[in-house]
Amino acid sequence: MITKFTIGRRNSGDTWDVSSLASNIKWVTDLNFAAGTFTFDLLFDGSFYPQSGDVVEFQWDEQKIFFGYIFKTTFKDKKFSITAYDKMRYLKNEDSFVWPVSTISDRFDTVCKMAEINHKVINVSDYKLAAEVADSKTYFDMLKSGIDSTQKATNQMYYVFANYDVVELRKAPYNNLDIIIGDQSLLTDFSFEKSIDDAANSVRIIKKNSSESQQTTSTATADSESAGDDPKTTSFAYTDVKAHDILDWGKLQIVENAKDKANNAQMKQRADELLKEKNRETYTLSLDCLGNTSLIAGNSVNLQISELSKAGFYVGNTAIIKATHNFGSDYNCNLEMKVNEPWLENSSSN
Repeated sequence: MITKFTIGRRNSGDTWDVSSLASNIKWVTDLNFAAGTFTFDLLFDGSFYPQSGDVVEFQWDEQKIFFGYIFKTTFKDKKFSITAYDKMRYLKNEDSFVWPVSTISDRFDTVCKMAEINHKVINVSDYKLAAEVADSKTYFDMLKSGIDSTQKATNQMYYVFANYDVVELRKAPYNNLDIIIGDQSLLTDFSFEKSIDDAANSVRIIKKNSSESQQTTSTATADSESAGDDPKTTSFAYTDVKAHDILDWGKLQIVENAKDKANNAQMKQRADELLKEKNRETYTLSLDCLGNTSLIAGNSVNLQISELSKAGFYVGNTAIIKATHNFGSDYNCNLEMKVNEPWLENSSSN
């Protein structure tokens, strides 16, 4: 049940208890570099008008759930519909910065100071990121670049999370919950999907030469054109790599232009990297379950879904990528789970 729900002016200190006026309360946490979102409807009783920038605080069963600020308000039929974001919203601010060699922990600390938000590094990274220039980028984009590079190098996934009024840098999974979601525990419905829509099993790295007419190919299988180039003086060098599952999926090819000074070995290395990244099915697992405030993005849970196992897929412990909490008398959650090769074990149903 709601144990605190207030809206207050940011500077004056005036505060209103709106717990008896609110409905359709929804809280969303997402690992995809997005601020936590808190939406609700509010009956208008004439006592006050919510204003942009007002502070929203919400607690459920004495647990601190959301602290943030009103960014959007609509009014219709004597009711306000309000959208508030937590402090990560200020990481959408744009800036330009030259990053020295530094860790993602260092960069997180720097951008939070520039965004003027309370923050804390929970899990420290020692991996040194290369120096780079961020020109007119959001702080989220700056962090994403460093987090992606850190993950590729260390196989450790870092993410940003608003722990009430403090923005934190965490490593996923942050908390391995003892909670079991399954046939006999919390689960009310699920959907599972696998797809090769975004997969590739053939990668071609192309190097354009505008001064020669000769064309060289390493297992070349197709041509490429660039509008505006002179066909008489333009040629391409290709470096291709392929996967065996072309026999199963058909040919799914992507192309990338080589860096200007890349040699054949570097082109081959880049092609191998892209193939490793793209040559895979993607899996989507969505769960509907009874509400629990521990089920937030970044934590992991244990799954026991017999129907899914019977269909040939066993998914055990996996992390929550996105969590939507619907507060009310029927408190429930919608979860999007991280399901990929490290988490998915394909077992035969025969």
